[in-house]
Amino acid sequence: MKRTIIFALFIVSILPAEAQLLWKISGNGLKKDSYLFVSHPLIPVAFLDSVPGLYKAYNSCGTVISEININTIDASAKLRRAASIPDYKTVADYVSVDTFNLVDKELRELLKIGLKEMSAMRPEIILDFYKAELFKQLTGISDDAQSDSYFQMAAVEMGKKVIGLEDIDKHISTLTNQKNIKDDTKILVSNVLHKDSLSKELLNLSRLYRKGKINDLHLLLQPHTNNAEQNNNTDMINNRVSDWLKKLPPVIYNKSCFITVDLKYAAGSNGLIEGLQKAGFKVKAVEKL
Repeated sequence: MKRTIIFALFIVSILPAEAQLLWKISGNGLKKDSYLFVSHPLIPVAFLDSVPGLYKAYNSCGTVISEININTIDASAKLRRAASIPDYKTVADYVSVDTFNLVDKELRELLKIGLKEMSAMRPEIILDFYKAELFKQLTGISDDAQSDSYFQMAAVEMGKKVIGLEDIDKHISTLTNQKNIKDDTKILVSNVLHKDSLSKELLNLSRLYRKGKINDLHLLLQPHTNNAEQNNNTDMINNRVSDWLKKLPPVIYNKSCFITVDLKYAAGSNGLIEGLQKAGFKVKAVEKL
């Protein structure tokens, strides 16, 4: 608890007034203002206190919009099923025995559970768990609640309506169809066996995000090489954003909505922020409310 408070106070001290995490959407015939919050899967709920105007904006909105609605009856069950490698394969089918054992050892040291127990899980999900735990170790944060899911949970408690930009089936299909298990296994192995490099990357990403430098962070996340897997991922992101830009205007037309999406969908020339601006909306970073 003490570490969480210290970390939150540290974040408040470094967050500049021009931080670009919360954006107000107005104009273009909207009856009421809406807000867009740029989330990050590694950032804890404690950080949200440091974002100027965030809670006031959230409380002013009766509807919360996220990528998917995780509070539906079958969402959790479908996400759990989708987390497994198809065709009864495991990570062991894609790496040598020696490499498998090395990764197993590293995972066990950090997560207290090894690759042997998680080998049926999709490698990108294993990597997400690893990154989340490594981030907590690096920062001293013990808070398991993530800021990107907090708003939906709070909405349920407050009686707000929750809308998903896509249903759970399309969400799973879009993400899993773009994945190559062999390539994702290589990425998992590379990250786990180069822990020091990954640690530096996570701290740099966190630093940029906490300062609200979403465009700098977006550039940093862009692939530095050109291959089919990276091109497919870029196409997937652009296609999702394009679809969401069609769905959002009629939803936010006559009611205040609080929209939260991952940075990779919000920033950049093809992101939601510029897309809404090109569609005629005024989208302005919130300094305070």
